[in-house]
Amino acid sequence: MKKIIILLLLLPLGISITFGQKKTEEEVLGIGVGGTFAKPKIIPSLTKLAVAQVSVNYKLTTEERVVEKEKRSGAIAGAKVTAYLKTTDADLSEADLQEVTDYFYQYLQKKLKANGVDTVGWSSITSSEFYKDADGRVEEGGERQGNVWVTSTANKGNIIYGGALAFAFGKMKAASRFCKELDAPAAFFYVTVDFADVLVNVDIKTGTYHSLYTTTKTRNTKFQSSVAPELKVIPSSYLSLFWNEKMQSESLFISKDIDAGIPYSDNVSEDVSKARSGLAKQFAFRKEMTPVVIETTREKYKAAAKKALEKYADAFIEKIASSKK
Repeated sequence: MKKIIILLLLLPLGISITFGQKKTEEEVLGIGVGGTFAKPKIIPSLTKLAVAQVSVNYKLTTEERVVEKEKRSGAIAGAKVTAYLKTTDADLSEADLQEVTDYFYQYLQKKLKANGVDTVGWSSITSSEFYKDADGRVEEGGERQGNVWVTSTANKGNIIYGGALAFAFGKMKAASRFCKELDAPAAFFYVTVDFADVLVNVDIKTGTYHSLYTTTKTRNTKFQSSVAPELKVIPSSYLSLFWNEKMQSESLFISKDIDAGIPYSDNVSEDVSKARSGLAKQFAFRKEMTPVVIETTREKYKAAAKKALEKYADAFIEKIASSKK
């Protein structure tokens, strides 16, 4: 099988993402090597790791939107569908999400040690000047194109890496001194947890009808959507970053959804009241599908989110092993 090379321009110099080995169905994570076409060196050679940051984006509203254009006629149509998460016993609190994030950090630490990768203690990380000087520039939650999320960081730790741009200028040297001080590469995990599988499809067909006296152009547009309750870690523009004392960097990206694999919802229903109305709706899309509400309890949500994050950690351990081959 030919080597698969994917180019992303997310780091200052770009990321060349290479799969040196034959890709299997089990491989859901890929390694990007910052700025070069070189094979990864940090992750395949891990014997010790400083997990300096674990940040999780929890989506509370998730939206899918599609615009289609028919080649023959140039006709354009768009549609969107939005899903809302509702916990029926009380709103998800900051403490609830902190519990899940801290669990993910602890599970990751245990899996690393159980598979021969020693870890650096949290107190050693937080006592370093590099950690203390973290600027914390990152979105801690918000709304973008109908997607609403909250960001939580393990141990309520400082934000060192924002999930998109790697270290630059003086911070590159500081990050490398940090790794040298801890005698280990550093990892900055950044992942996104979604609660639903949302799909929307637009199909446009145009034609011409000829009668004895007239010619009439026809257009038929079909809109379809589906929303299924599914807790998962999803591919995102936020990437996990690895750094070493030689100023080498690698990113860990997700190539497909990592499903929790356990049911968590109590009810799924449409809610017309959540649809936009008036001019805002008219100028956005020709068709807004009826929004969907997914109901669950806080405990069921947390259990499923923990399971999805466990599977991400398991996939990372498998990636370390497979990258050595």
